[in-house]
Amino acid sequence: MTPEEGEGLAELPGDASGASVPPEGEPHGAEAEPDLSELLDAIGGPARVAGSFVYAPHGNINAGSVHGGQRVHNGSANERRRSREGRVREGPIPVAEVRAAAFGFAPPDWFGTALKDLEEGPLFLAGRPGSGRRTVALNLLRVSCGEKAPLRALDSVTELDRWHPTDASARGYLMDGLFPSRPIGSGVLGHVRSLLEKATARMVIVLPDDAALLRRLEQDLHVSPTVCVPPPPAEVFGSYFGEMVPEQRERERLLSALHLCHDLGDLLVPELVPAEVVELVTAIVTADGDPEALGDLAARLSYRAEREVPDLLANLRGDPDALAFLLAACVYEGADHRLVREEADRLLRLSENRLTAMLPEADSQGAEKNGRPNPDFVFRRSTTELLHAVRAVRKEREIRTEGAYAHSVEAVVFVRHRQAEAVLGHVWREYGQLSELLVEWLREVSRSGDLPRSVGRVMGRAASWGGGRRALRHIQALAESDRTTSRLVAANALGIAAEDPVLVAEVRYRLQRWSRAADVRLRTTVAYACGAEFGLSRPDLALHLLHTLLLGAQSRPGEEDHGDDDRVLLAVRVAVLSLFQAGNEAKVFGRLLEWLDAEQCDAEQVLSLFAQLLQYPQWFMGKLANPSQEAALIVEIIRCALNAESAFDQTCAELLRWADWGSWNETLRRAVENLFSALARSMQSGEFRLFVEMDELGTDDWAGLDTARDALGRWRTGERWEAV
Repeated sequence: MTPEEGEGLAELPGDASGASVPPEGEPHGAEAEPDLSELLDAIGGPARVAGSFVYAPHGNINAGSVHGGQRVHNGSANERRRSREGRVREGPIPVAEVRAAAFGFAPPDWFGTALKDLEEGPLFLAGRPGSGRRTVALNLLRVSCGEKAPLRALDSVTELDRWHPTDASARGYLMDGLFPSRPIGSGVLGHVRSLLEKATARMVIVLPDDAALLRRLEQDLHVSPTVCVPPPPAEVFGSYFGEMVPEQRERERLLSALHLCHDLGDLLVPELVPAEVVELVTAIVTADGDPEALGDLAARLSYRAEREVPDLLANLRGDPDALAFLLAACVYEGADHRLVREEADRLLRLSENRLTAMLPEADSQGAEKNGRPNPDFVFRRSTTELLHAVRAVRKEREIRTEGAYAHSVEAVVFVRHRQAEAVLGHVWREYGQLSELLVEWLREVSRSGDLPRSVGRVMGRAASWGGGRRALRHIQALAESDRTTSRLVAANALGIAAEDPVLVAEVRYRLQRWSRAADVRLRTTVAYACGAEFGLSRPDLALHLLHTLLLGAQSRPGEEDHGDDDRVLLAVRVAVLSLFQAGNEAKVFGRLLEWLDAEQCDAEQVLSLFAQLLQYPQWFMGKLANPSQEAALIVEIIRCALNAESAFDQTCAELLRWADWGSWNETLRRAVENLFSALARSMQSGEFRLFVEMDELGTDDWAGLDTARDALGRWRTGERWEAV
């Protein structure tokens, strides 16, 4: 692809799915059927399902991921459908909140620099909780936009590629968070900048202090987010205290009472964040100079609470009554003491000795001896103690965006590099019975997060640790499992095992044999392996195996139940998507054309495979933007997909989305215009249906809309043959 072809194609708007709640994996027995995004996640391929185009006028889509060309239409068939509107959730920021943020505000050293950055476009402001990032954001907008300028707030699910100012009087926008699984691209950022410039408005986007998220913004957008480093606690204290108590004499009176019991310098420790400094000032002012009311102020401040919790729990380990009362008081703080005691007693009964550290024992005569540790004691070992025992640490919280939803992670890592592999390799080789226990344990892993990939790595390494003629027996047992998750683990394990030069030949042999097997479980495992590490490292072999699977799926036309073949076809779909997104676009596209020309595979199946690739349009757009032989081939296969009943819905939905995206990028617009002009030259039923959908749904700025309406107009006036 030339630089001109790739211009503006770094990222398309909305090119990530919205958040959804992940289904829980079933650890035992039957498990729910995974969807496409879960399977892509589990095999560890680079593909991630793009933001789905949900066409549902007057419809009600339940919470969850919707992929492909699904549609729900509950209205009249003759009603004209309006263009899809992006979800925008915003509202005015109360004046009282802005005043509260300005009250006693101590500008940090970087405040002036942030004001200059704010004038150039959206300012990304990151900080940890309690650092005062929202307070600083409101003050930046207040100073930049004017004391009385109307401000509005946007929440994190706002789709910035579809957002536009809705209130002409608003001069500042505060966005609370950037949705992690829907990061914006450079094109969207430029779009937002132009809107703000036109509206003479400013925008601050508040972000968590997440290293991975900030690094991605720097790499993708070439912007440096401002990190909210609060001023020293003494500065915050002086500013807020001075605002709360304007009179110098009154401030001296309050501080003199404080000095009888405490040294202010000892209280203003460096780790105090602005929220905790405000708490300290409030306590001093509320005491009104009464030393008794101040009491032990250091003990009352919240920043010390978390440090003292481990010692508090350690002192209560042998007292189940006190532990139950502690938990009840934490939940019902502020309630009547009798209610707290009743709830503590109820918790103690429900605990069934799980709050008891030691269980009593009796000798043969019935006399009590020293108790034994209770294995069910819920406070038996803390995570911190266990981490220390195995020489591991818990990393800082980070946000991960794999799949269709975002989640926070505090990863466990060993202090010494590759300690995990060393431990597992040792116990696998030295303790035979333990290795059997590990296999039994790992084959029942749930299908959540990265677990199938992690287990697959271990199972793949184990093939090398064990060696011998039966090195892959535990992987074959997973491949023959009725659980989809176990087969996903096997697919990942085969890729890792194939890294061993001794085992790679056996892995290839097994996959080739399994691709022709009657057992649907083995065939789906082969497909998943083609989309995982094994196939990504050997795309030609992977596509050959996938071709074999497609041929096998259509060679059973006499069978009444095609459920097994449907599962194989879904796995093939996952693998093709993964290979396409891994940088093999031309190779995958060329192989699909070969399969169509050879007429060995079911054409409808191949066209359905192609239609799903259109949700990742960057490669197609780069080719279509400039006339070439590849562009002509893309147009021809799109034409075939539009005229195939099984592929029309998804093909049509994706092309409509392309047209929508073309409204904001010249390269995308040129690609869509070239495509639609080519389709209009020979209008069959598929092209006709596409243009009708375009005419009903499109807005005036959509790319290709004039071409579609012109083709329909000529057909309706008799200048075109009737669509067939």
